[in-house]
Amino acid sequence: MESAEISILADNISLQDAIGRIVEEGPTEEPIHVLYLDDVVEKHRHWMQQLPQVKPFYAIKSNDNPALVQTLATLGTGFDCASKGEIDKVLAAGVSPDRIIFAQPAKPIAALLHAKKHGIKLMTFDGKHELDKIKSHYPEAHLVLRFRYDSDQVFAQLGKKFGCDPGSEALDLLRYAKELELNVIGLSFHIGSGTKDYCCFEAAIEVAKKIFDSAKCIGYDFTLLDIGGGFPGAKHLPIDPYAEHINRAIDKHFSQDEHVTFIAEPGRYYAASAVTIITHVLAKRMLSDEEGKELMYYYINDGIFGSFYSAGHEAQPVYPVIWKPNPSTKLQSWIWGPSCDGLDVFCKDIPLPELDIGDFILFENAGAYSIVIASQFNGFPLPRVEVYVSQSTWKALKNAPETASR
Repeated sequence: MESAEISILADNISLQDAIGRIVEEGPTEEPIHVLYLDDVVEKHRHWMQQLPQVKPFYAIKSNDNPALVQTLATLGTGFDCASKGEIDKVLAAGVSPDRIIFAQPAKPIAALLHAKKHGIKLMTFDGKHELDKIKSHYPEAHLVLRFRYDSDQVFAQLGKKFGCDPGSEALDLLRYAKELELNVIGLSFHIGSGTKDYCCFEAAIEVAKKIFDSAKCIGYDFTLLDIGGGFPGAKHLPIDPYAEHINRAIDKHFSQDEHVTFIAEPGRYYAASAVTIITHVLAKRMLSDEEGKELMYYYINDGIFGSFYSAGHEAQPVYPVIWKPNPSTKLQSWIWGPSCDGLDVFCKDIPLPELDIGDFILFENAGAYSIVIASQFNGFPLPRVEVYVSQSTWKALKNAPETASR
């Protein structure tokens, strides 16, 4: 790994110390994302401990920061890419093509040819027209049929957009792929983003096994099952209960299938807790609600057009932390972004002590689907990213061979 633009902390200096130094320098026009690579390394260690049968293919769409991508490449993860741009970022990190799944069921022809050019064979599909396209432009590809299996407890349901019906469509698509003489090697599903439903993985794996068995009658002996994403990434939301259901389902349904490889597409899991956002209060306003109770509005230098799109539009929780604890009585507060858009609000009716202009508000667990979506709407600057790593972790990463993680 290269150390350019990465701050290496002595092992006796904590991340909190580093954040404190940034705050002491005073407010900046742009919000600051503090990315801590030690957190990414620890998340990977825990994944391998809890899900040793499932190789992670990081969903780069959640956070494509080069230092984060390079760290995961060094740790040996695979990568889930959905575009030419994402593929190029992963290849630039030295990742071999066999560690990439082109997990986009609706691929542009240009992107398909780009994958072919770089030898990326593994890719998903969910319809006949996609098979026709692949037959015409990349018939040597190794295909993965994505079927729909939705959790009803998610921030974002993906089955409305991608995934064939496992009962009425899956086998017909496999028969069609066979007619086209295409190489389908397995299945994938994605239960949705940020699910709280542990059992959904277990049920989806059971459905996958039934399709595996039926596919043999068509002439396919699958060797891959991709269980998708949907794993939590906040520090207080461990993957242990998810792992329990996944491991149980694999052992129950695939114990006799030693030739089957299991992968997943965690994004939020790796990215969320690795980033703390530093913002400050630009302005404030006191008003009364309809019942006459005092209400405080805070306007900060980040919002839904910056780091908090998902909080504003997908009801994903945010975790504000007041840098300097204030013993004053807490007021019901709203936190607004800096733009002139009336929808630019992402925290409503939360109790906060009264803050002064210039005071800092930090947001933890904020690394997923934040900076990758940020824009410069209304002329406000994009967040600045500062990357930190402890000296011992840096040494381990620098000396680590880029080998597979299992």
